[in-house]
Amino acid sequence: MKLGKRLAAAGLAAVMTLTLAACGGDVTPDEAKAYIQGMLDSYYLGQYNEDYLELMDITAEEAEEQNYVWNTEAEADIMMDAFAMYPTETTTAKMVDLVKEIYSHSRYEVQSASKLEDGSYAVTVSIEPIDILVQFFDNYDINTIWADTCSSYGVTTQEQIDAMSDEEYEALENAYADAVIAGVQGLMPDLGYEPAQSLVIQLQLEDNIYTMVGTDWQHLDGMIIDYSGQYAG
Repeated sequence: MKLGKRLAAAGLAAVMTLTLAACGGDVTPDEAKAYIQGMLDSYYLGQYNEDYLELMDITAEEAEEQNYVWNTEAEADIMMDAFAMYPTETTTAKMVDLVKEIYSHSRYEVQSASKLEDGSYAVTVSIEPIDILVQFFDNYDINTIWADTCSSYGVTTQEQIDAMSDEEYEALENAYADAVIAGVQGLMPDLGYEPAQSLVIQLQLEDNIYTMVGTDWQHLDGMIIDYSGQYAG
């Protein structure tokens, strides 16, 4: 494709600062569970329960901006990269909407929280990975979609692409993105789930602050939507 793609938000969890203040280290198992439940609900469903907001000492508006808006935009970047899309403003907005639609089907359960000897917590979470992208890549080939889009514009050679103005090429990229998005949306009625995956999120205690281990959240985040079929039964 003609224009360079923006880097995907790989390793996005590594830059997340996820902390829970502990008053004298006195955080209960129920509070640890509420914290993880609130994180999941806010990042994937755009829902903000009072227990979570009180624990974090933030408003619903702040949680939406810091969690849901940030996460859906980051996932849209990753998804556009997976589809080899150029992230025009128009396409990015549509992909954020698609991510929100997919995220609305997220299934997870915070099962237990255990306090460890060092004062940290181990919180067990069960995730049912969404299979919609596995279905898409089983049914469609993005290179074929790109070729068909070019053909519909009367473009059959690289020379023709190189001769396009930026505006013309952006219109071509937007048309390709629309075709991919339509393919995913066409599969939404058949959206399903892969076998539940269990993982442990560790909340480390240091200086009366609980900090989530970034790689734990990154692992969890990668389970919500399965891109490659790695969680299929």
